[in-house]
Parts: sequence; C-alpha cells; structure tokens
Amino acid sequence: MRATRPLTLLIISNIISGFAQGISLLAIPWYFVSILHSAEKLSLMYMFTLVGSVFWGLYSGTLIDKYPRKSIFLVFSLIGGIVLCSASASGLFYPAGVPTFMVVAVFVCTAYINGIYYPALYAFAQEVSEAKGYGKVNSLLEIQSQAMTIASGGVAAILLQGIDVDSIHLHIRYSSFVIPLALHIKAWSLSRIFLVDGITYFIAIGLISMIKYTPHTEKHQEEGTVWERFKTGNNFLRSHPLILIFGLCSLSIFVFLLIYFNTLVPVYVISHLHKTVTIYALTDVFYASGALLAGVWVTRIFKTTSTTKAILLFTVITAMALTLCTFTASLWIYFGFSFLLGITNAGTRILRITYIFHHVPNNLTGRVNSVLNMLGTVCRIGLALIFSLSFFAEGDNVIWALTICVVYLLVNLLILWLNSSKLDEKYPDLRLKTV
Repeated sequence: MRATRPLTLLIISNIISGFAQGISLLAIPWYFVSILHSAEKLSLMYMFTLVGSVFWGLYSGTLIDKYPRKSIFLVFSLIGGIVLCSASASGLFYPAGVPTFMVVAVFVCTAYINGIYYPALYAFAQEVSEAKGYGKVNSLLEIQSQAMTIASGGVAAILLQGIDVDSIHLHIRYSSFVIPLALHIKAWSLSRIFLVDGITYFIAIGLISMIKYTPHTEKHQEEGTVWERFKTGNNFLRSHPLILIFGLCSLSIFVFLLIYFNTLVPVYVISHLHKTVTIYALTDVFYASGALLAGVWVTRIFKTTSTTKAILLFTVITAMALTLCTFTASLWIYFGFSFLLGITNAGTRILRITYIFHHVPNNLTGRVNSVLNMLGTVCRIGLALIFSLSFFAEGDNVIWALTICVVYLLVNLLILWLNSSKLDEKYPDLRLKTV
C-alpha cells in the first residue's frame, strides 16, 4: 500500500461528511413515509432521480478519467455544502420547516454527488496503491464507510425521534449510592440536520486541499467529446463480454440494496413490522455492523476462494434471508437480515472492485464503471417504477415488493453461475496470488 497520507486525509474527510450525510439520507425517506404519508411519492422521486443519473453516470465516468480526482472531490464537496446549507436556510422562511421541493433537491444532489464521489474515491485508491495492496485498500475504505454508517444510524435514531427519560428511570448505582440522571434530547428538524451536513462538506474541502500525492499508475488523458470517451469504456466491455456479465450480475445485491433502503425499508417498518423511527434508524446500525465485519474478514475468509464463487454464495444468502423476511414479522429476523445484508453487500463490493482493478486499466476504470453503473441504474429504474404503484404501499403488500427483489437476485445468480467457469478460466483471480 502506498501514499498513506493522501488516503488518510481523504478517509478522514469522508468520515466527517459521511457521518452527517448518513443522518440526512435516513431522515428524507422517513419524512416522505411518516410525515407526508406518501410512499408512492418517495418511489417516484427515487425513480426520476435514477433517470437523470443514467445520463449523469455516463458523464461522470469520463470526468473521473479526464480530471484529477482531487479536483473532483473539491468541486462536488463545494456543491454539496452550498445545496445543504441553502436547504437548511429555506426552513427559516417556511412555518412548516424545509419545503418539500428543497428536501427533494437535497436528495437528488446527494445522489448525484455520490454517483461521482465514490467511483472517484476507488479510482483514486487504485491510482495511489500497488496492485498487491488493492484488497487491503478496498477493505479499509469499506471499514471506515460502515463504521460511519453505524455511528450515523445510532445518532439518527436519537435525533429523528428524540429522547425524554426522567431521572426516576435513569440512574447510576454504586453500592448504596444512587446518582439520578435525566436525559432530554429534542428531536432535530430537517433544517438543523441539513445545516450540520452542509458544514461537514466545507470541513472536507479543507482536508482534501491538503492532499499531495504522486500517482502510482500512469494516466493517459484522452481528447474528444464525452460520448467518444464514453464509447472507449463501452468498447472495452464489448471486447470483454465476460467482464460485462460479471460486472452487471455482481451488482445485483447493490442494486437491490439501494432500492430496499431508499424506498422499501420505511414502508416495511411501518406497515409490516408496525414499528417507529427508532427501529428504522437502527436498521442502518445492524446493516453497517455486518458490513464492518465483512470489511475486516472477507479477504481473509475467501483468500482461497475465487471471486465469482464467493459472490454466488453471497447472492444465495441474500435471497434466502430476504425470502424469510417476507414470511415473518419478527423484529429480530429483520435485524438479522439487515446484519447479513451488510456482510453480503460489503463482501461482494470489496471482492468485485478488487477483481475489476486487476482486469481493467486504471485509465479506463471510470468509464467502464460508468457503463456498468448505468446498466445497474436502468435495473433500479425498472424496480422503482414497479414499486411506485400504490398497491405496494397498501396494507402489507410491501412483502410482494420484496418477493420481486428475490426474483431479481435469483435471475442474476443464475446468469453469473452459468458463466462462472469461463470467468475463472479466462480471467484468473489475481487476488488469490496477492492476498
């Protein structure tokens, strides 16, 4: 692993902004489902955001390969800070708080920033690291990301609902001495949450500005239009169809995850489990705990197992556990599934990205990933369009949405399984030689 200081600074900035962003991204879906009582609007908002992100994904991949990744981090952190602080300020002029159109603006802006920020983050990690350190770097990025998700999920559970515990029920006892305590935390408004989130973007800008590094891989800047540069990534995948199949099918858990957390979880918690915002926020804590575990152990546990076989196993586990959630309303089974989903998604992502690092040149990484992400986004649009039907928000019908997700996972599982032998033969798993 090289360039420890640049990665450290970037990770610290990511921790600070990611913590506050995690609270915002939990607050927005809950706002639509529990405050506006409109799960359909949440799905529609998510779907239209995805439609725009298809075109944004095509463009962002070329930006990642054309411009210094540090510049990308700075520019989009500035945009995020301005939008979040503006949304917070708008809440001062409306009696009901932040207007819905500004909540939508924050959601869309955050989605688009993440659409370029995280691919740029992994491309930067590849750029400043040696090949033998790819697995460790990806695990490190996953660990810090999920640690912040745990923290933000726990804090969100408090801030979105508040705490009011009288000293009668809360005390410290030592021998015969009793020290009474009272805990009163008022629920935060969206305006206040957005303000803190916006400020963290500006803190991140200060940290990123301090980054200095020498690229480990040579960067070849290409000329031409966005479409011409995008075609370069598309042509690479057309000439490597097995990489295309792997890249798309290995995204299935991630595609499901985004649909699940952004549109289905709040409906499932309210309509199926009949629980409150605390349970909704704690979902992130259990999920991130599993993801954190995967970040620490996945490359060790699967050090003698090919990436394709490991991802097949993760997909099977996800589909089986999700199926169990459709047949029960047990809170602990739900938390158990959230924990397993953290393991399977993070484990898949670490192994998948490491595999792509080894088989896709760094100067093409952004464009290749933009094509794969675009295809994954098209799948999410289709699912979001289906789930925007009022049928899935009525009664307990959310379980049928989960059933559709199970089918989606199994279809991708089958395609990857049918091509796994060819993948292992034509594209040897170099990770097995470097872990």
